[in-house]
Amino acid sequence: MTTQKLTLLATIVRRLPDPVFFHSHGIQHWVGFVRAADLVPEISFGPNARSPNIKKAVYRTVDDSLGNVDCIKDTFHLKNLGIVFNAKSVRSVREGKRKIGDENVGFVELDVQLPDPEVHGILNGGHTYTIALNAIKGGHVPPHQHIPFSIRTNVPNDWLPEIAGGLNTAMQVQDMSLDDLAGAFEWIKEELSGTPYFDKINWSENDKGIYDARDIVSMLACLDIETYPNNRQSKGVPISAYEKKSLVLDDFRKDFVDNKGARFRKIRPILKEALVLFDVISCEFKKTHNKGDGNKRGRAGALAICDYREPPKKPYEFIFAGKKADTRLQSGALYPLFGAFRWMVEANPTDGKYRWRGGFTNVKKRWEQAGPDLVRKTVEKAQETGLNANAIGKSRTHWENLHQTVGWYDLQAQADAAA
Repeated sequence: MTTQKLTLLATIVRRLPDPVFFHSHGIQHWVGFVRAADLVPEISFGPNARSPNIKKAVYRTVDDSLGNVDCIKDTFHLKNLGIVFNAKSVRSVREGKRKIGDENVGFVELDVQLPDPEVHGILNGGHTYTIALNAIKGGHVPPHQHIPFSIRTNVPNDWLPEIAGGLNTAMQVQDMSLDDLAGAFEWIKEELSGTPYFDKINWSENDKGIYDARDIVSMLACLDIETYPNNRQSKGVPISAYEKKSLVLDDFRKDFVDNKGARFRKIRPILKEALVLFDVISCEFKKTHNKGDGNKRGRAGALAICDYREPPKKPYEFIFAGKKADTRLQSGALYPLFGAFRWMVEANPTDGKYRWRGGFTNVKKRWEQAGPDLVRKTVEKAQETGLNANAIGKSRTHWENLHQTVGWYDLQAQADAAA
């Protein structure tokens, strides 16, 4: 059972108001240092984007550093980013001194309330926390080894997935680099080689492009009809393509290791056109909204979930579609729209590889026909969620609704053609 209250004995701590959201939301930051030996077990990983996996070589180095092995003594806090907690509240209980080794060391006792393990607990630094707990159990934590910490309070619950995802991006990028080194992306590179945008895709952490391999894999996951078939026996919707790209990358890696990438390779024949569709939806969202019947009332919602660039700023570049525009749809609203066109994907009975129902021209027709309705439903969802694109991207019912909408328009078109 995870703890609902954390007593943290901080060597040094400071309380800081959030520079943007203190007055509107009351968000505060408690920052400081805690002795590694004072960490307590069973703190929830609920808001963390990833479960700790400390078997990788990089974490053996972290463990050695914590234990003062082959490094400058007691410098762990200078090399580690520490642990970030999300809490309901924090209060300073008492201050004092205690004997650590031969020294009297000051401390501040903090009462940290973590009542809901789904949202309260470790936002980032789960690997550091797990390594420290293992070291405590093994009895090899030096007494003066410290870990930086940050405790955030009053952060809205619906902000947490995006925040946790951002905090975890660094390791995702390292994972992506290892996948590239292992050759997991080779078939994607082969398919996209020679395109005008190939050099604008990052395949490892040192590249400097607009998109990276995680984005491409997440787009592939949106069209994975093996995992998310277009029938009533569907196992769900590919919501992790937006919400937790690290999980999609893990799935892609497992498919590569276990099956030489067989499941994802099925999408190769439609990859280039899928990237074009992704860009077209983002680029044309505003235009489609403006021409849709009854969409005028939802104008504020449409504006809120789009990003804008006005001259003299350069317009957004849609590298897959070869377009430029001053408006783009935010990813939380874009991914469910793109994922809805999974309906237009089918397996070729001769080889099992994927193709578009009726060809890509037919897919573009469905966007033209269903687009105004899809956009209207997206704007309505935006208004329901307080104009929060992140909340749209996490709504399973919204993903399902848009997918069913594309299906309805496609089936209606087939019926009209047969009449």
